[in-house]
Amino acid sequence: MFGHRAKSASDAAVLRRKGHLKEQDKMIEFVLAMHHTHTSEEAMQKMERWIMEHRQEPRHSRLRKMVPSIGSFFTPLKLVEAFSEFDQFFALSRRKYVPPNFAEIRHIMNIAQVHSSAAGLKLITFDADGTLYADGAHMEHDSKMIGHIINLMRSNVHVAIVTAAGYPGQADKFEQRVAGLTATFRKLRLPQHIMDRFHIMGGECNYLLRLSPTTKQLEFVPDHEWKTPCMQAWQEEDIKYVLKEAEKLLLDTAYRLRLPVKHIIRKERAVGLIPGAPTIYEVLEELAITVQQQLVDAPLPFCAFNGGGDVFVDVGNKSLGLEALMQYLKFNPSQGLHVGDRFTESGNDSATRDCCSILWVANPEETDFLVSMLLKDIRASRAQPYIE
Repeated sequence: MFGHRAKSASDAAVLRRKGHLKEQDKMIEFVLAMHHTHTSEEAMQKMERWIMEHRQEPRHSRLRKMVPSIGSFFTPLKLVEAFSEFDQFFALSRRKYVPPNFAEIRHIMNIAQVHSSAAGLKLITFDADGTLYADGAHMEHDSKMIGHIINLMRSNVHVAIVTAAGYPGQADKFEQRVAGLTATFRKLRLPQHIMDRFHIMGGECNYLLRLSPTTKQLEFVPDHEWKTPCMQAWQEEDIKYVLKEAEKLLLDTAYRLRLPVKHIIRKERAVGLIPGAPTIYEVLEELAITVQQQLVDAPLPFCAFNGGGDVFVDVGNKSLGLEALMQYLKFNPSQGLHVGDRFTESGNDSATRDCCSILWVANPEETDFLVSMLLKDIRASRAQPYIE
């Protein structure tokens, strides 16, 4: 299957590029440590077996003892087969002195997850910046992902973009971020039952949009139709308290780190700090983790994350958004898959691990590669034609 997608090693070389991904993950680090005493194939054989055991008895599994922070696995993972596919192009098994690196293990796990999720997939969600398109960019008309998204929707898979960007009451601003995609929907005159399979979740979990049956443009879904009772019970005074305390922590930490502040951006349900001078990843990490650790008396769930060039704190998180979306669409966790680039401790995709399977990418090129593989698996499982 890997070979059908990648015609040559140069085609598959997209998986060599790691972008600016910061590599932190207890399970992947555990697999890397296994290579001190195991070959790659032996490590994958054991991990595949331990994951199967963990799915049956997660609280007392062997994997839980070795990696206490391990989460849930919503599908089996055939890691040995995935390793074999990856090995065809990168010859890991032929290396004598250099073990796999973090990105290579991540790729193998992604390949296994694609194959496992394809047949039963009902909902795929994507982070925006760094996943569907470059940071700070928009989805333009020439994006390869437009064809992929339409083919997923035609394959009876719901597609949602889940982003930190939040524009309360301004559906047109959300539309600007994906203008190339929605324009293509209208140009192709997609039937409404196909367009009903597309949503945008904004502000992590605070705004849900769909395509209007009349204008074919984005419109807000009324909160009472999709928000969980817990989310609808959030009080305005609690929201203001979380944002006020988060802003204070961001400013105090910036002062401690001698980081000049260009802007503090305050939104309805988010606050962000924009540095006034170039800085390094670790400084932004310190800002985000300080808020995570010190905003301990917050009356509401929140997400403090390192955006790569800024740090934002949102009320709620993507896990709450995905849970609400799956409930709204009547899907269960094994039918969902989230694709993102920020699964580290201070990344805003990490919370999604609690509610569905994930693909961890480093850039939009990896997303394109894996979704192409996913579509071929879906076509094989459902005998549907693939339309370029």
